[in-house]
Amino acid sequence: MKAKLFSYKVEGIVLEEQDRHLKLSPEFDRKQVLAPLKERFEAENYKIDEASLSFKLVDDQLYIQGLAKENDEPKTVGFRFGN
Repeated sequence: MKAKLFSYKVEGIVLEEQDRHLKLSPEFDRKQVLAPLKERFEAENYKIDEASLSFKLVDDQLYIQGLAKENDEPKTVGFRFGN
């Protein structure tokens, strides 16, 4: 099975300082953030492995990292009837 690693920069999700002890991101919908990424991989016959997703911050910017696996060809099952 073929796979690809990815790191996706989520535009607009940056930590903002609330006070000296706390930084927060704006509210976001995780599924909505992943939608364009899923569409991109589907066009290449890949699917995101949601169990592999990791949310990382780099310089207060959100990145989603993970694994996309190639979709397997559907397996056909044939039946033989003998006479």
